[in-house]
Amino acid sequence: MTISKWAGVASFLLAVSFAVAPLIYLTGNLRDALGVFTYNLADFLYGPVVSASLITVVYVLRERIGESAFRRMDLALLAAVLSAAGMAAVAFIRASNRHYHLIHPELHLENSTTVLVVWTTLVTGVNAIGFHFLGWAFVLLGSASWTSRLFPRPLNILYFLAGVSSLFVYLFPELEGFVLLLGTIINVWQGILLWNHDTLQYTKAG
Repeated sequence: MTISKWAGVASFLLAVSFAVAPLIYLTGNLRDALGVFTYNLADFLYGPVVSASLITVVYVLRERIGESAFRRMDLALLAAVLSAAGMAAVAFIRASNRHYHLIHPELHLENSTTVLVVWTTLVTGVNAIGFHFLGWAFVLLGSASWTSRLFPRPLNILYFLAGVSSLFVYLFPELEGFVLLLGTIINVWQGILLWNHDTLQYTKAG
């Protein structure tokens, strides 16, 4: 397993996490037999898996194209770390809140307007932080890849489109689904290229 193949695996894990975790959050039911397990799976995917995979992918890309765009790739890695922290924080907040509700059913916290408003505001705000820095990471990666010609132009354009959209999730939360869809496509495509790293046409910028 070369470092590029590990990054390819991380890209595939990102694609799976971007697709599966939000689907569970939207359609899951804690009253089902596997309800708690599926929500725990979503938290694991959206938190530790997304965080580790995102940092791994950006770190490897920084190693591959850092020479031709080292400032942008350093900033992209910093943005990826901040985004990973935001995504993980959202997953941990969700998990902590859910388990507290399950441990104390007598409190009927799900019927408390104050609890629901505070929880929703907190999760939405922290989630927006994760997506905002993810946007910067995507834009910087697309720019650096365009300069170095590491990835095909259409993939770089998807990076720009997903990045700009992700920057404004804090203002328009409905963009989150669009960013996750583009992120899934980007990471599947990128994962294939990284796994078959010998096919990448890497050309240093002059």
